[in-house]
Amino acid sequence: MLLRRSALPGTVAAILALLAVPVGPAGAKTALEHLRAASPPPFRQGHTLPPLTRWGWSMPFDVRVELAEHWGYALEVGQADERLVKQLDDPASIPSRLAALTASDPKRYPLCVLTYRACLNKDFVAALPPETWCRDAAGSILGAPKKKAWSPEAPDAVFAKAGAAAADPLKALRRKVPVAMVLNGGEYALGVYGFNREAWSADPAVTKARADRGWFEYISERKAHQELILSEAVRGACPDRTLYIFYFNVCPHRERYDTWWHWAWDYPPMKPVSDLPSSSIYYLEFNSGWTGDNDLLTQTMNAVAQHAAQGQPLSYNWVCAGWTRESLGEKAFSDLDRYTGFLKCYYAAGMVGAVAGYFSYPKGGFDGDVGPDPPHWLGQMMVLARVHALFSHLEEFLRTGDLLPGPNKHRWSKDFPAYELPTGDAAARVVGRRHRQRPEWLLVAWAAGGPDREVQVTVPDLGRVRLEARAAGRAYRAAVQDGKPAVTQVDNTM
Repeated sequence: MLLRRSALPGTVAAILALLAVPVGPAGAKTALEHLRAASPPPFRQGHTLPPLTRWGWSMPFDVRVELAEHWGYALEVGQADERLVKQLDDPASIPSRLAALTASDPKRYPLCVLTYRACLNKDFVAALPPETWCRDAAGSILGAPKKKAWSPEAPDAVFAKAGAAAADPLKALRRKVPVAMVLNGGEYALGVYGFNREAWSADPAVTKARADRGWFEYISERKAHQELILSEAVRGACPDRTLYIFYFNVCPHRERYDTWWHWAWDYPPMKPVSDLPSSSIYYLEFNSGWTGDNDLLTQTMNAVAQHAAQGQPLSYNWVCAGWTRESLGEKAFSDLDRYTGFLKCYYAAGMVGAVAGYFSYPKGGFDGDVGPDPPHWLGQMMVLARVHALFSHLEEFLRTGDLLPGPNKHRWSKDFPAYELPTGDAAARVVGRRHRQRPEWLLVAWAAGGPDREVQVTVPDLGRVRLEARAAGRAYRAAVQDGKPAVTQVDNTM
């Protein structure tokens, strides 16, 4: 085995500069100043990865533009609703100014919009017919008036109406400017069994429609049926979009415990509601962090295995390295090195982009003085951009490569591969891909639990290789040279 830093032709020079820690000078105060003080990541010219997006409160106009121009993010315009459409006619409004930028250069300024979720609007919900809700044998709405349960048998017209409410503003926006990314935050209408079993079981129409099917099969099919009506309306409003992403349609907790299905829908029926598979992976949110019995990479590979089994090797996911939660204190935030390493593994597993989430309003907001150092929410976005840029240079391994299943079954979903190469160390993880057109491999070694250490893995058709696993991850290209496996580092350390 040969370990060296020299690169295979045409890849490393652009990649080595990608992952320097973004630290602004002492005088940098605003988010914009922090971004401009850092070295933006070099993306491969002509790459086809979709732009990154974001979920959270709106940021200042100039920050949105900076992220689009230099950090690989779409230009976020906000929720596509009637208010936004009216603002487009005011040249001084932020939506109008953003739309003008996209119109001037759609490739440089790909626009991202959030769908209007009518089913969360009180007035919209109040006007829906009684058949929308679970009812008892006498026809009385169960749980009324405060906790009405959406019926799995709610009329299709309800979702057609909700779809039109989301699609009409999108159509008006699309008539003025191209729309690249459309995000649907979900979390409306038909819920999961764990919250609704009593109402569903008491509704004669529901129990009759379910017949002898299991609850999980029935509810997954009905959720997919209802959501597809809405999603098709949205997609029809933006037929030339880059992606429509629904939150979320792949459950990372599959088979983790006996009643996991009480809180999820099955992936095969939910597959059509999003242009790419989409999972939700947030630091210390229903997981044990980077290590432990319920770690994030094990969850990730559980989701990956599900959509890979359905012939969908690539994904676009919702990620976050932490946000303020009083119960967790400072532990609520991951260090950005380990977040970087995790993201490298996720991309190696087939992720082509992500939604950068942040779910607590930062002290002082997103505007004005955000402190002498980049705040964590901004650091997360910068880290994601750098890993995205790295994989813009390695995109061929995503588009024309296959994820290596490894020799083991997944820890929870034992009917699926683990999609990892065992290191013999639970805190050191290796994910690999093989190029379909030539004998070449991409390997990512991550010291999830630290400290950095050397590991050895056996790669099918390549052999035994020695890799350095780092907290920030380390990516290698590998090939056979002079009859021996040779690995070449293609990123630097963080």
